[in-house]
Amino acid sequence: MKGMSRHTGRAISDDGQLPAHLQQSLHDLLTTLIGTRLCRRNYGSLVPDLIDQPCNDFTKLKIMNASATAVVRFEPRIKIKQVQVSSTDQASAWDITIIGNYISQYREQAFYQAFTIGAAA
Repeated sequence: MKGMSRHTGRAISDDGQLPAHLQQSLHDLLTTLIGTRLCRRNYGSLVPDLIDQPCNDFTKLKIMNASATAVVRFEPRIKIKQVQVSSTDQASAWDITIIGNYISQYREQAFYQAFTIGAAA
């Protein structure tokens, strides 16, 4: 599937483990706060709201839940197996890793995608 880069407006190529358009879609989904899109008020996740929470296991669990819920709800091309969350050395930044399968044209393929969200990520 072809896609367009949100930064340059040019076509994006698939050079990683996850197609570039799908990686861009996941990053957009996880970094968009619910209620901020004018035409799609329910689009997004609660992850941006949780970034500044205390760095503890309870917050990690909430970020895992928010990430998985958003992906299941808005990205039907992905089947999640696991969501891993860990804090980074920076204050208010989290590493979110999504492990699962994505549906390509004819079959499911495994993927592993890491995102750093928060602070100056």
